[in-house]
Amino acid sequence: MSEAPLRFDGVICYGLPFADEHLRNPNYLDWLRDYDVIRTLNLPSYWEPVTEDEVKRYCRNVMASDTDKFFALHAGDSGRFIGTVRLGHIDWTGGIGDIGIMIGERQYWGRGIAQDAVSAVAKLAFSRLRLRKLTAGAMSINPAMIHVFEKLGFQREACLRQHDRLREGGYCDHIHLGCFRDEFEGAITSALRSGKLQNMEAK
Repeated sequence: MSEAPLRFDGVICYGLPFADEHLRNPNYLDWLRDYDVIRTLNLPSYWEPVTEDEVKRYCRNVMASDTDKFFALHAGDSGRFIGTVRLGHIDWTGGIGDIGIMIGERQYWGRGIAQDAVSAVAKLAFSRLRLRKLTAGAMSINPAMIHVFEKLGFQREACLRQHDRLREGGYCDHIHLGCFRDEFEGAITSALRSGKLQNMEAK
C-alpha cells in the first residue's frame, strides 16, 4: 500500500504538495513579481520581474528534489491557495531541515497564518520525517517573522551583520535560527498553558 502524500494541517491553514495546478495559478507568478511580497525573502534576483520560465524551472527542480518538501499553503476557511512553504536543504544523514514561508495573498497577512503553518510543518518534520533539528533564516527588517520562530522555540544562533542587500539601498542583518524537537514541544506546551496558542499541539 502506497504512503499517503505528505501534507501538513494547522488550525487555520493547511499545506498540500506543490503541484502543476499551483504552478499554473496566475496568482503565484504575480506574488513573485510583487516587491512587497518578496522584499523580506532575500531574493535579489527577483527584483526585476521574474519570467514564467524561470519560475517553472525553479519549481520543477524543487518538486523533483529528494532534499526538499515543497508545499502549497491554503487558507483553512476557504481552501484558497495563498502562499508556499518549503522544508528544504534536508540533510537526511544529519537530520536537519530548513523552513521557509511566503504568504502571497496580502489579505491573509497579520492573521497568524505564518505561525500556524510553521508550527504544523515543524510537527511534520519532527514526527513523521524524524528530523532532529530545524533551521530558519530571516532578514532583520522582518521582526514579525523572527518573533514567530522564537515563539515556537527557535533560538537565535547567529547574526550575519549587514549581510542582506536591500533594493532601496543599503544592507541589513540576517538572523539564523535553530530549533530542536524538545525546544519546539516546550514552547508549544508553555504557550498552550498560557492560552496563547489555543488548540495547537506539539505532537
